[in-house]
Formats: sequence, C-alpha cells, structure tokens
Amino acid sequence: MEVQWPLLIFSVLLGMGSGVLVFLGVGELKGAFRRVRFPLAVTALVLLAAGGIASTFHLGHIDRAFHILGNMESGLSRELFAVAFAGIVTLVYAVLAREDYPTASKVLGVLALIAGIVLPLTAGASFMMPARPAWDTFTLPIMYLGTGLGMGATLAAAVVCTRGDADDAGLAVKLALVGVACSVVAVVAYVAAVAAAPFAHESRSIDRLLSGSLAVEFWGGVALVGIVVPAVLALLAARRGQSGPVAAAAEGAAEGTAEAAGLKLTAGYLWAALACLIVGSVVLRTIMYAVATSVESLIY
Repeated sequence: MEVQWPLLIFSVLLGMGSGVLVFLGVGELKGAFRRVRFPLAVTALVLLAAGGIASTFHLGHIDRAFHILGNMESGLSRELFAVAFAGIVTLVYAVLAREDYPTASKVLGVLALIAGIVLPLTAGASFMMPARPAWDTFTLPIMYLGTGLGMGATLAAAVVCTRGDADDAGLAVKLALVGVACSVVAVVAYVAAVAAAPFAHESRSIDRLLSGSLAVEFWGGVALVGIVVPAVLALLAARRGQSGPVAAAAEGAAEGTAEAAGLKLTAGYLWAALACLIVGSVVLRTIMYAVATSVESLIY
C-alpha cells in the first residue's frame, strides 16, 4: 500500500500535540509548569490544527470532511469529534493559562490529559480493519499513543529547560523519560503484532523488516534512530537533571551561570531526542503502510 502522506503527517502532529496535553495535565495535578502553560498550550493547539489541515488533503476536497458526520458510527467520525474535543479543551485551557484560575485550570488540565490519551487511541483505532492483518491489532492505537507521548513529553520538557525553569526541570525531564519509555514499548509491541499477525504473507512478514526490503528502514530509522538514540539521550538528560547543576540549583547550591549551563545542556539532549523520535515515528508509519497489504489475494 502506498504511503498516505497527509494521514501520516496528521498522525505524527496529532500524537505530538496529544503528548503535550498529557504533559500539561500532569503538570496541573502536580502544580508545576506554570511559566510554560500558555506557550505549551498554544503549541499543542497549533500541532492539532496543522495535523487536521494536513488530513483534509487526503480527502481531495476539504468539504468532504463534512460528509463524515453523516456516519456517526465510523472511525473517522469518532476521530473528528476527538480532534474537536481536544482542540476546544486546549483553546479554553490556553485562555485560562494567561490568568490565575487555579481550580478551573486544574479541571481543564485533567480534561486535556484525558483528551491527550483518547485522541491518539481513537485515531489509531480508525485504521483497524480485518482486511489488513498488519493493522487489525490493538497495538496499532497503542503505538499511536506511545509515540505521541514520547514526542510530546520530550518537546514540552525541552521547552521547560530551554526557558530556564530550574524548579520544574526535574519533573519535566522525568516525564520526558517516561514518554520515551512509552514510545519504545509501544513500537516494540506493534512490531511484535506484525510478526504475529494472521494470514501470513511475505509482503507483511517480520522477515521483510528484519532482513528483507524494509530492513534498512527498520534497523536504521526505527530501531536505531527511533528507539536506541532517543532512549540514550533521555537517560543522559535525566542523569544530568539528577546530578548536575539542574538538581543543584533546586537546592540553592549552584551559581546562576552553572545552572543556566546545565539547563542548556539538558535542553540540547531533549531537542536531539525529539528530532530522533519524530524521524523514528515517520519511518515506522511508512513501514506501517508498506505492510498493510490486504487478504484479497486469499479470497479471489
């Protein structure tokens, strides 16, 4: 199956924006990230909007998006409503983030967290279909969620450290590390599901990923760039946050210059990890389309 680039871009941006929403929701529950709430909420809103615009190019005509509403039971309809819900929650949260409304912000933060989890799961579930064995698995929406958490949490943590928020850097880096771990687990789970998919066929076999025509993309783009490198970078950022100037600054034991240098280095690790996660997510989705052959040949 040919790569549907509008949908691929949509899923990557949607996942990243959802991950930022989960990050903000956790921050509200912890009473953290107040200085970056507004810019991160705007970032999430832009990502969701850009992803939504990208998805319309798959339809050929933007007005066709309204026809989806005619079938409320379809996966695309649920996806559309999930995007709308996430967008409205994010917009209201961004407005509240400009002022001091603790209770309202916490409620919207929790709703943002829920939206950030439900949206990628809904988008991934819309691809599940028995006719394409490599897609007919619950690990597909899990992969959408996991990679989104990795990208979004890493992006948000990088913003926190770039802005020099020493008090919040420790929690931000921990969330980024958790996000990267979720991404790794989700990717491995989906690859395992492809290997175990029913109606085995060469076009969607695990051998095609490990040693066949998709081996370069899998080992280079997914395994190395999408898993190993960001995991190492996230661990380095976490280690720096625990033992370097970031942690010392929180205890009041570091000078301003050392604190800034530590945050800058940590941010550098996180930005690099984000770039790798994005590349890995894009490559994984191209593989997802490549193995999405149908069982039609077994029927006719």
